[in-house]
Amino acid sequence: MTAPGVVILLFGLLVLGGGIIGYTNTASIASLIAGSASGLGLLASGLGVLRRKGLGFVFAPLITLLLIAFFAYRLVLTGDFIPSGLMGVLGLVALVLYCSLPAKERL
Repeated sequence: MTAPGVVILLFGLLVLGGGIIGYTNTASIASLIAGSASGLGLLASGLGVLRRKGLGFVFAPLITLLLIAFFAYRLVLTGDFIPSGLMGVLGLVALVLYCSLPAKERL
């Protein structure tokens, strides 16, 4: 049961780190705020999944879906695969890995 929680925790760390890297490279406060908020939300959701709390199971895929949609939108706007496309693909992989367990084991 720990695999989905670990996947969400790792993706949360990646998003948090991406926000920090975006801030250091381009001095983008928006990148820092968005990366920190979504990364910390994913970390909290991952811990909720590991502790089998109901809200963790709701917010982990929800935040991941929102990030996938955002990065897909950014990919279409800019046409640059890195970082938008890469983060979108990694979010999709995290979501697929999260949802790969049968529903009876998640709750």
